[in-house]
Amino acid sequence: MIRRELTFADGQPQWLLISQVEHARLSGELARRCIDRFGPPSAEVSSVRQELLDAITHHDDGWLEWEHEPRLDAEHGWPLSFLELPTEEAFSIWDRSIQVARSQGDLAAWVVAGHFSALLCTVGQHANEPIARDWLHRVAIERSEWFARWHARDGALHTAELAGEALKWLQLFDVLSLWPCSQYPVPGEQAPRYPQPFSFAENWTLIHEIRPASEQPPGGPCRIIFDPWPFRETEFLIQAAADLVPVRHYTSPRELRASRAPFVAEWLLTSRTL
Repeated sequence: MIRRELTFADGQPQWLLISQVEHARLSGELARRCIDRFGPPSAEVSSVRQELLDAITHHDDGWLEWEHEPRLDAEHGWPLSFLELPTEEAFSIWDRSIQVARSQGDLAAWVVAGHFSALLCTVGQHANEPIARDWLHRVAIERSEWFARWHARDGALHTAELAGEALKWLQLFDVLSLWPCSQYPVPGEQAPRYPQPFSFAENWTLIHEIRPASEQPPGGPCRIIFDPWPFRETEFLIQAAADLVPVRHYTSPRELRASRAPFVAEWLLTSRTL
């Protein structure tokens, strides 16, 4: 779950809660809009593109059960964000997501498991714990098996380079969805500031920077620039189903659910700098 605190015109602090499953769906929507840029320009790659889209769209499906009964912070009574879970609980959720990917295909499983492995190694706080090392070792063996089966079906097309490109696509669109959901103002929010530009590594695929547009029309959705612009449309609106809950101490998931008010978070992605 993505949790961020915001304030509207009434001045009462609220938590905006966005499901990890919804965030992944948004990742898939963004990827679908430019999926023709993935892989070689051949008819044979179409099935690989579809499997990759399925993997991106459903890479967080392992959160479904947890988000139905979200755990609360014992001290503060707030719903835990995806960054606050204990290591063992996070691995259980990741494993369920990988199981979903396995039903989609060997490439999907390889990509989703690789995404979580990279997260653990680069931003995880517990990568050196024994349980983390064991998890990484097990997943590395499984990924080798999944790649070998996928490669054996079409050695000319199913290459390590294409699989690596697929993994970068999941990582890219995960961030491109996560950044608006977690950083950029939503309609009606009294935002004190806009986020700083976020730059990817120079060798990243498709997009090198996300930044707020220099001009933001009052009352409208926040305008976000992706540079370079990878889509056919010059601009389009993206939306994420969310909930608002008052900022306070909750004692149970049931109490939290009873306090939720549905909300649609939206942002305008644009190629225009003005």
